[in-house]
Amino acid sequence: MATGIDVSALTLNPKESEEYGKFVIERVFEQPQLNAIHRVWTGVKMKEQIVFASLFGKTGIKDSTCTRPTSGAKSTLTQKYWEPAKVGDTLVNCQSEISALFKAYYTKINEYKDLFDITGSDEELFLLTMMSDSAMKAVMRLAWFGDTTVAAAGAAAAGLAAAGNVKYYDAIDGIWKKVFAGVASTDVKRYEITENAGVTPAAQMTLAAGRAVEIFEGVWANADPRLKADANKRLMVNNAIWENYRQYLQGKGENFTIQYTTDGFRELMWNGVKVVNMEVIWDLDLFADFVDNTTNNAYYLPNRVILTVPDNIPVATLNEGDMDTIESWYEKKERQNYSAYGFTLDALYLEGYMISVAY
Repeated sequence: MATGIDVSALTLNPKESEEYGKFVIERVFEQPQLNAIHRVWTGVKMKEQIVFASLFGKTGIKDSTCTRPTSGAKSTLTQKYWEPAKVGDTLVNCQSEISALFKAYYTKINEYKDLFDITGSDEELFLLTMMSDSAMKAVMRLAWFGDTTVAAAGAAAAGLAAAGNVKYYDAIDGIWKKVFAGVASTDVKRYEITENAGVTPAAQMTLAAGRAVEIFEGVWANADPRLKADANKRLMVNNAIWENYRQYLQGKGENFTIQYTTDGFRELMWNGVKVVNMEVIWDLDLFADFVDNTTNNAYYLPNRVILTVPDNIPVATLNEGDMDTIESWYEKKERQNYSAYGFTLDALYLEGYMISVAY
């Protein structure tokens, strides 16, 4: 049997809260909307081709004879593929396993069946809300850190701190996995953040004053002119780099404004570019689940920067609405309550010249 609410840490007595509305849900950060940082492609059902056409390059040559001039210019077509995977989870709740002293629910029952069936209750709504929130966190986790070959870390190999967490990451290859491959193939340019080589978390996360600006300059120097010219470009950074830049601005006495967006991000400006704090998306999973190796247990490339545009890091799904749609039902024979979600998902960076990174 199973239950979706663990009350073992509660002191069950006449004083405890009797209302779900009074519960405080642990949320370190609000989860941003998916389309705040990604273009979302919908209707992607299976392996689907994406074709890229290069520009002609130079044309226009001397026309000095009776025959028409031709420079031989051509557009080269290249391709990538969407490969969406099915992702889902199910919560099984056996209500009879929850202590009858838990008044948030048991003070509301009117019939014997209510001891098992929570349909239409505040408890069901509470569980559905929690499931919806966890589904969107799964989307972001997989879109960025998905790795179909992820494994536990070793004495000289980065990976997951706990082998049991493989199932939370191996559904798809996410953006970082593909960026690493792009850097290795020279499709993506990288500025090296030397602090990441530190052998302790403290050494990795201690950045010299103004280091963020040096990193931004390195990423900017590597960026293609077409990326620099795009009005929608943004610098996405981990929290340590973002805070280092904020402190730099304060230390210089420069006027600046921290924008708190409705999508849950904090933003600053550098060189006319938005600097987006990706702590809610990157830091929590990286720090919680990944290590550089099991010898020193340092963080795995904790300092990261991506300069790109949302259209260049799209996420694909069959139907965006599936990501926060929760099914809920009660099985009379088993006397258990079920909540479930499911969606298809893939993530890409599309064109290497439209992305510049640091790690």
